[in-house]
Amino acid sequence: MNENARYYSIKEVSKITGIAPHILRYWETQFSFLKIQRDHSGRRIYSEKDMDKIKQIQKLLYDEGYTIQGAKKKFRNVYSNEKKTRQNSVEFLKKFLRLLKEIEKCLP
Repeated sequence: MNENARYYSIKEVSKITGIAPHILRYWETQFSFLKIQRDHSGRRIYSEKDMDKIKQIQKLLYDEGYTIQGAKKKFRNVYSNEKKTRQNSVEFLKKFLRLLKEIEKCLP
């Protein structure tokens, strides 16, 4: 863990988000990407990234009316699109590098 990073207890997360602790614990079981760390005493500690994910889940479920299953599907689609974008970027960069190497061969 990064010593400079801010971590929150489940009580703090509950207070900030308005989501009851038992709901937060339930979401851990439903959303596989929500991997909450624990401190040396076994208590949950939430990072800023965890907080962002929780706020995204909260928005989908409470504001946009998604079900748990619908929210899972939405996250899978987003992850899949991000993965495709990364793959396309890697392919583009590989082609660009090959082109630069060919240009380099043509230079005196």
